[in-house]
Amino acid sequence: MKKLADNDELGNPVAHFFKSGNVLRSKDNDKLVQLKSLMPEKWINDTKIEYDVWYDFPNDKRIHGYVYTDVLTQFLYLRVASSMWAIDAMKRAAVTEITEEGERFFKEITNNSGDKYRLRRKGLKHDFVIFLPGTNILDKVTDWDKVDSAVKQGAKLKCHPLTSAPAYEHLVHKYGDAVIDKKASGHELLDNASIVGCCDNSEMGIVALAKGKTVHRFGKQEQWCTYSAIYKALLHDGQLNADRLKAILSCKGSGLIPASTDYPQERINRFFLQYGQEEHVAPKNFSSRVQSVKRAYA
Repeated sequence: MKKLADNDELGNPVAHFFKSGNVLRSKDNDKLVQLKSLMPEKWINDTKIEYDVWYDFPNDKRIHGYVYTDVLTQFLYLRVASSMWAIDAMKRAAVTEITEEGERFFKEITNNSGDKYRLRRKGLKHDFVIFLPGTNILDKVTDWDKVDSAVKQGAKLKCHPLTSAPAYEHLVHKYGDAVIDKKASGHELLDNASIVGCCDNSEMGIVALAKGKTVHRFGKQEQWCTYSAIYKALLHDGQLNADRLKAILSCKGSGLIPASTDYPQERINRFFLQYGQEEHVAPKNFSSRVQSVKRAYA
């Protein structure tokens, strides 16, 4: 267990197996492993930089660590392990100047986004699709009253690829043929839809925004998810705003590191250096015991 915990990082096959089981990740993710190798192993005061976990100190301005995850098979998303700092970074980035590079990254999301997992294209076409969270947070973060209302209006429900069999059967029992096979390609469904719904754990709302779709959020707003800071920063007059996404992609300190950038190290350095004057708390010594952390909401 200690060995597995120490290698819980992007690109480690054992780590990915324990996260996704027999649902294989797309090979398109492989290009992000090179980005991961450019990041420091630790930062000020030996604070950790950890993959696909989340812990929060909402009332503490000190920095206890950093976390990162892979996004859209095209980016690494770096952030302080603090909802306060994560939201601050994204809201500042969302009002920066839009650059040609930011426009290019925006177009790449529009044209080149693919499924994170190896899923099947089935030619399915539905006008309104809601992408549900995985089993571990399905009930915790989903606003079911909103989902029920949307289904009555014709929405279809795309189960997360990692949905357990009992959870899938429960959804089919409740919603019938409104439920879509969990192994169907999410991006094919998104491309064929005009209205897309998701919770803040999902990158699909970001893709849908870039593709000009109408996007609705179906999560409980008080629940923190992987992309909560991004979605909160994208809001303008109650709607997700595409120009704010372009600004975030333009900002070199936002924490979004594109695989296609010519200068990934500059963006990584910009992200960490902006916190150089903040107080960092050294990790506690657990005497070689595995420290328990909260998994990122997926």
